[in-house]
Amino acid sequence: MTPDQKLAFIARSLQDAGIETLVMGGHAVRYYGIDRNTADFDLVTSVATPDELRLRLPRIEALGPVREEPVWRSRDFARFEIGRLPDGREEWLEFWIRNHLLGDFKSLNARAEVGIYGGGQVAFLSIADLMRSKETQRESDWRDIALLEEIQDARHHAAIASKPDGLLRLLSHLRSRRGMDRAIEKNLLDDPDTIIQAVATSAHPVTYAFLLPLAGAAAPAALSVSVEPTSLAALSTVDFGSPKHFALIEICRRAYKRHAMEIDRADKQAKLDQNR
Repeated sequence: MTPDQKLAFIARSLQDAGIETLVMGGHAVRYYGIDRNTADFDLVTSVATPDELRLRLPRIEALGPVREEPVWRSRDFARFEIGRLPDGREEWLEFWIRNHLLGDFKSLNARAEVGIYGGGQVAFLSIADLMRSKETQRESDWRDIALLEEIQDARHHAAIASKPDGLLRLLSHLRSRRGMDRAIEKNLLDDPDTIIQAVATSAHPVTYAFLLPLAGAAAPAALSVSVEPTSLAALSTVDFGSPKHFALIEICRRAYKRHAMEIDRADKQAKLDQNR
């Protein structure tokens, strides 16, 4: 059984046992099109407590014996060994019950994407939620985010012809240089009213940085992280699509990354302090 098939089997077994899950981590990255080798099965679940998992998992005969590994986030996260790989490494089934980077399971499930993976139907975090889950202190997660941004933009480009709000959705979620270059090439930024609407509904500072030189006085209703005043002033006057414009976008991207990494660090420290 391949890792993809094993995940499909696990997802179906958990669903049959009444445990709702969405796939995150390496297998979700693979599903969205990024080549990734992973031996772990990372899930976010609707189960309310680790105790409930401890009670219910051993009853799922299809999974076989499970061994819980102690973790330091014992209220939010649970980890179980479910077997061994051919090379002797442990095979882990990991559950996030509460993740500080994500919302509640109900909202995640409403945005989830269900697709064929490993020969079965599997529910994954949406690509936007997957990117959010990777805003950690790990550089490898940020490399995944950069690739996922390109994939998200490519998907939005492909949907323009089939969805009435396709162009607005692309522009209001634009996150990659490749996505912007394609928008410029296809003359998708020529309508001022669409630009104003896209800016008003954008939430990410990088998206705002892409569009700001074309936006005039338009501003987002609510950014997840504000653009630093010096960058905001420079973006207001820079020539759209110039090297300086793209340099300023990267400054905003790095500022957002620093902010996100600090939030992740602070959350980890707070949890460690609670466990002392």
